[in-house]
Amino acid sequence: AAYASPSAAAWTSSSTPGFGALSTTNDGSRQISLEALSTTKEYEGSLKSLSEKNGYGFIVCEETWSMYGRDVYVGKEALPEGAKVLDRLRFSVTLNAKQHPKAENVKIVSTAAPPVMGGS
Repeated sequence: AAYASPSAAAWTSSSTPGFGALSTTNDGSRQISLEALSTTKEYEGSLKSLSEKNGYGFIVCEETWSMYGRDVYVGKEALPEGAKVLDRLRFSVTLNAKQHPKAENVKIVSTAAPPVMGGS
């Protein structure tokens, strides 16, 4: 039986999903494909604020802050039931229409400890 061998061009990094995202255009400028921006990488941060009235909040995360320069918005549809301010959350990021980070696939990692009452 004869086996077809893939051409060398088929094994370039640009044909590998997730690796060829940064490309150089004909005029020499660089561009990032939209595929690179919709990543499934997970981040971990703390729920910084929560609007009881509107149901959305913001997650503070050092790694995403270094990338976007702002906290990550989390809508009420993505916020896990029972999440409270200071809870540790794991999430992935997509960009909204304004190119601001938005949390998706949010899970509670650990809950904030309740304040200790009284003393010795």
